[in-house]
Amino acid sequence: MGYYIFFYAIDLVRAKSAIGTTDPALFDAVLETEEFDLYAGQDQQGYTTTKAALEQLLLGKRHSLFSKYDKSSAHAYWYAFIAICGYLGERLPATHEIKLSYETNLIDAYLLSDFGITVKIDELLLNGEGGHFGLPEVQDWPLCGVWGREQLTVQQERFSAIDITDEQLQELAEADDEKEMAYDSIRQIRENFTYCLKKQLGMITFCH
Repeated sequence: MGYYIFFYAIDLVRAKSAIGTTDPALFDAVLETEEFDLYAGQDQQGYTTTKAALEQLLLGKRHSLFSKYDKSSAHAYWYAFIAICGYLGERLPATHEIKLSYETNLIDAYLLSDFGITVKIDELLLNGEGGHFGLPEVQDWPLCGVWGREQLTVQQERFSAIDITDEQLQELAEADDEKEMAYDSIRQIRENFTYCLKKQLGMITFCH
């Protein structure tokens, strides 16, 4: 199994303004997303449901008279937020989900040895800057990263010298599966930076 990093291109201002919007049409639309179905299907007894969390995020409902959110169910609000991002944003063209630890360690190693870039890619992608959405702080999963235009520009320039071709990937697929996987992810990360900048969108990453 393991944990995987995935990406959305999204208007960050729109995503933030959706919280507390009290827009029933938006609520109904998010209910129809694949993301909502996925997380609602994993609701656990004793915790706030994904639907209840979504109602509190979008419709202004409160967990209780004394508490806006159920902090013991912080994960539910983040899963509901992923469903919001699934509706308001778009999955990036580079759709391969990156396996935390196993694949991220390979990416770190090849970025250093083959491209001279020193980085911990999991910390770079999951920069923990999701707090400005006002959701309760989660203790474990999902992890989050938020990328604005300035951050995307810096990283696009950092990765600009990387040029991985289809031919290279094909050769690696026949010779070294792990290296091919890491190279493919490196290329996709670079493509995601470029895509968001061209579309004038931000980027949100999640991991669970």
